[in-house]
Amino acid sequence: MSILRPVKGLLLGLILVVAYSCFILDIIMILKVQHYSHTRPPAVIALLVSSLLQSMYTLYLLMSGGKGKKNSASTVMAATGFFASFTFGSIVALTVLRHHTQYCNLTLVDNSDVCGVLRGTEGLGWALFGFNLIYLVFLPFLVMGGGSWSTPLADLPHEEVYQEEKAAH
Repeated sequence: MSILRPVKGLLLGLILVVAYSCFILDIIMILKVQHYSHTRPPAVIALLVSSLLQSMYTLYLLMSGGKGKKNSASTVMAATGFFASFTFGSIVALTVLRHHTQYCNLTLVDNSDVCGVLRGTEGLGWALFGFNLIYLVFLPFLVMGGGSWSTPLADLPHEEVYQEEKAAH
C-alpha cells in the first residue's frame, strides 16, 4: 500500500494542472465568443467557475498537505464528487454549444479560431471530469489501506512502522 502515497499527490497535481489550464482556456473562449457575437456563453462560464473553484481547492489541499479535520477523506470525497458533478453538467452543456451557430459558426471566414478554442475547452473539461472520476475511485482504496473516512488525507494510507517498533523493544 505504500505505492498509493505518491500516487495521491500525483493525482492531486494533475487535477490542479488540468483545472487551472481549463480555467485559462475558458477565459480565452469567453473573449473569443464576445469578439464574434457579443455574448457570453453560460456553459463556458459555468465551467470557468467550476475549474476555478476546483483549482483553488486542490491548491489548498496540496499546500496544507491534507492535514487537519477539514481535510478528512469523507470531506475530500464529497468535494471531489461535487466538482465532478458540476464539471459534468458544464461539459454536457458545452458539448451542445458546439452545434450552435452562435459559438461555432461555419459561415464565418475565420471560424477555426472560435471552433478550435471551443474544442480545446471541451477536451480539457472532459479531462478534468475524467481525473475527478479517477480520484473518486482512488479515495476508497486509500481508506481501505488502513484508516477511516474521518482520517485526514495526509494520514492515508496508514503505514506500518515495523522498524521503529523493533527498536523500541
